[in-house]
Amino acid sequence: MTAKEPNESQSNGQDQLRKEMNRLRNEKREVEIKFEISKLLYAELDYSRLLNLIIDKIMDILRAERGFIVTGEPDDFEVKVARNIDGDELSEDGRTVSRTIVHKVLSSGEPSFINDAQQEGADSSRSIVDLGLRSILCVPLLISAKPYGAIYVENRSIANCFMEKDLVLLQDLAELSSSSIRNALNFLELSRTSGGSATSLGEDLRRDYDFSMIIGKSRKMVAVMEMASRVAPTDATVMITGDSGTGKELIARAIFLNSTRKDKPFLTINCGALPSGLLESELFGHVKGSFTGAYASKIGRFEAANGGTIFLDEVGEMPPELQVKLLRVLQFGEFEKVGSYRLQRVDVRIIAATNKNLSQMVNRGDFREDLYYRIKIIEVHFPPLRDRPDDIPLLIEHFIKMYTEKMGKAIESVDPQMMRLLQRYPYPGNIRELEGIIQRAMILSDNSHLSATDLPPEVLDSNQVAAAADRLGASRVIPVARNNEELKEAKEEATTRAAAEVEKAFLEAALEQSNGVITKAAKKTGMNRSLFQRLVKKHDIQSKKK
Repeated sequence: MTAKEPNESQSNGQDQLRKEMNRLRNEKREVEIKFEISKLLYAELDYSRLLNLIIDKIMDILRAERGFIVTGEPDDFEVKVARNIDGDELSEDGRTVSRTIVHKVLSSGEPSFINDAQQEGADSSRSIVDLGLRSILCVPLLISAKPYGAIYVENRSIANCFMEKDLVLLQDLAELSSSSIRNALNFLELSRTSGGSATSLGEDLRRDYDFSMIIGKSRKMVAVMEMASRVAPTDATVMITGDSGTGKELIARAIFLNSTRKDKPFLTINCGALPSGLLESELFGHVKGSFTGAYASKIGRFEAANGGTIFLDEVGEMPPELQVKLLRVLQFGEFEKVGSYRLQRVDVRIIAATNKNLSQMVNRGDFREDLYYRIKIIEVHFPPLRDRPDDIPLLIEHFIKMYTEKMGKAIESVDPQMMRLLQRYPYPGNIRELEGIIQRAMILSDNSHLSATDLPPEVLDSNQVAAAADRLGASRVIPVARNNEELKEAKEEATTRAAAEVEKAFLEAALEQSNGVITKAAKKTGMNRSLFQRLVKKHDIQSKKK
């Protein structure tokens, strides 16, 4: 054996290792892409916006020349949305697809993949030849195992534009899209049969599911209940996000009560309320003698909840060493008690909640990335109270009834001025704060009526600023500063809002001068098109083409 051979062998091994690492990186990236898209799709219930969102995401990933979503029967289908490579909506003249390809996919329910249509001669249909198509990918959208429509992407100038992995990815995205389209269609039908009002939708959901503990009929709360009703019958891990005091545990209990595990245990634990050692023992249990004071063995929450559901509140506070053990439970359904090496199997559904931005924590290295993707399969966002003022009268009525029973003090009415003030207050403490405000007002009231004089100073001060802001055309409340630090924060917030208004006016003017075409507007302003489009979406500006 020559001295060169071991070097060649070592070099080959390194090449294989690099290839394997690249493969794993690509797979990880694809999983992340699918995960992010699934979150966006599941959160959108409007049918039209959903179709536009689907085609936009697919065009971003595949970089096809044109992309379409069609729905209907093989011989009678309709192009619902159409995009070019710049993300612009195609005109009627440009919304032309190969009817042969779409007919084939809608008839068979199988995908179609053509590398170079112009080179296939007799196998190519007249529509393919006339349109000058080269590369084509078309996959079905299956609902209840039947073709509902298809995703169709093409390139008319480059052959072999797509690869086999693009087909696999598009099929996976079509599967995610089909599920979301079905949900949007169900929501649309529910809206029609309920008269289209959020109140009626909420009542229908309450009738069909146990949401008795959830107070609210606003559209945002209906969307929360609708999402909860969709995930409840599954065993999927759920992440509930939202500010402190919004009621995340209530939605966790609602998901549990509407699940197949509702007759099994439901246990809760606040991951931020206990020190690391005690939290580990509470979650996984310990054996006798495993640490000082462990005079007897103890079962943990996971073992006690076997067959049921465990709610991990403030999961972002969990120490890194326990995140590893939680990941093992999620991946393999097994754990070890403190002081034991014996693996125990467990069948538990996990619902987690946090008021932190876990994505930012992952970037800082404070939260495990692999655990993040495991617990955030489905996200339910609980909106803050300031974003659903229509629910405030219902909550006030609920708290008055609750404290009437506790205090033995009947309240017959609430002054309209008090109601207006409470609906304008931003509630930094969310529902907990509103409950405290109502309890305080009932204690201070010397009769059976609640009035504005029963409100705490911070509510009255905040509404004085809100009234001035309304006169100036502002849309949100900046509370009165009570110290130097709050004054700095208030000034920064006011500056941020002013900058946002300037930015929005700039975008609207650019679109107006470009007849609503984003590509032209971005070019005219010297801005990157992707950045321009993100800013348009950020400010929720509707691009109206002329």
